[in-house]
Amino acid sequence: MKIDGARAEVASNRGASLDIVVRRLKSCVPAFCLLVVSLLPLGAFAQITESLLPNAVPPSAPQRPSSGFEPIGLRLGDFFWFPRAELDEAYNSNIFATNTSPTYDLITALQPSFDLLSNFPRNALNLHGSSIFQVYADHPAQNTQDGVITTDGRLDVTGGSSLYGRAQVAHQHISYGSPNSPGSIAQPVTYWDYTATAGYRQEGRRFSYQVDGGVTAAQYNAAPLVGGGVLPQSFQDATVSSAAVRGSYEIIPDYLGYVRVGGNLFNYWHTTRANFSTYSVNLGLQILPRHLISGEAYAGYLAQNFAQSGLGSTSTPDFGGRLTWNITQLTTLTFTGLTIFSTGTPSSPTIINGSAGNSYLSKVLTANADHQLLRNVLLNLYTSYENDSFQGITRTDNVFNVGVGVRYLVNRNLFLGGSFSYYQRSSTLAGASFNQNILTLRVGTQF
Repeated sequence: MKIDGARAEVASNRGASLDIVVRRLKSCVPAFCLLVVSLLPLGAFAQITESLLPNAVPPSAPQRPSSGFEPIGLRLGDFFWFPRAELDEAYNSNIFATNTSPTYDLITALQPSFDLLSNFPRNALNLHGSSIFQVYADHPAQNTQDGVITTDGRLDVTGGSSLYGRAQVAHQHISYGSPNSPGSIAQPVTYWDYTATAGYRQEGRRFSYQVDGGVTAAQYNAAPLVGGGVLPQSFQDATVSSAAVRGSYEIIPDYLGYVRVGGNLFNYWHTTRANFSTYSVNLGLQILPRHLISGEAYAGYLAQNFAQSGLGSTSTPDFGGRLTWNITQLTTLTFTGLTIFSTGTPSSPTIINGSAGNSYLSKVLTANADHQLLRNVLLNLYTSYENDSFQGITRTDNVFNVGVGVRYLVNRNLFLGGSFSYYQRSSTLAGASFNQNILTLRVGTQF
């Protein structure tokens, strides 16, 4: 994130040594702890709806910046702290995601978050935190408390090369209607998610490259059953290890063609039956900013192989990317695409299973439009389509989502807004189809 003169006072000594940086970081540790304790109480961390699946759905509120209304932040030594808080009141027409006799409720959501960004002359170290507390008016057993805390950093080796890393700990839940949510449960399944990634990047030349790797582990908690008892979920516990190499070549200024080769290993902790690996090879084009259209798009080949030969293998064309089109100075379109294999609910003779098969292939397309109607009034329209193809069972799902949002910036520190979204999942599995209407009003503050 770029911090301009109004936010930051750039240090004059650009040759500061690493030991000075370390001493400054140590002096800020108490502040780090205070922020985490105050904004993420009781271990709450950010909501997602799909197990181990990146969230490709656009945000439900306009994100286009508006000059003069950006937060300034608070200075803490060599760091700047940007705290935020949002209070939402939402109406959900189908909180249990059922296709018969839907149940509605009013939901109050409190969403505190912050970014703590370094302002070193070289290198970087940042801390991010967010949480969401959802309280149901008529069904308090469905209350959830989720959140995530992330740290990331960069160590500059030379002017064009750097080492980077990221670590994250999260407590999340699987929403009703997700393929990995089992039936007959009284409360949503919750789980812990741990992620660590690291890599090396060489840029600033006509030919550049990047090497990275990481690991994600998810540990699921037992869910209470309707009528009493609990449903174990440990059969979903899994670790995903990943590695990728990317080489880029600047075809003309600001236009880079690249080749990326990557792989993932999916390992279940308590059963090896459904372990699998995925491999991908892609050709892509990256367009750097300063153009009407920027971002990147890629296409290639994606394959999945199960450790147990009897489960077979799957191969499919791969595609994805993110492109931003600044149609005018007031209107921006953003398109995203994603193809990914996700963990399922593998069978076991002692476990009652969900209905996601051994894994499933998701193909997601989204479109997001932001328009600055007035200097302090932002409009947003988004839509997404997802196709889920399940492995080991006969099931195909199509998911459609569309919504509209508005944000009114009262001043630099206060905003009001609202959104409406319609979500529909159509499934060939009996009882898995449903739709939801969600209307949300919000008030928020930022500094």
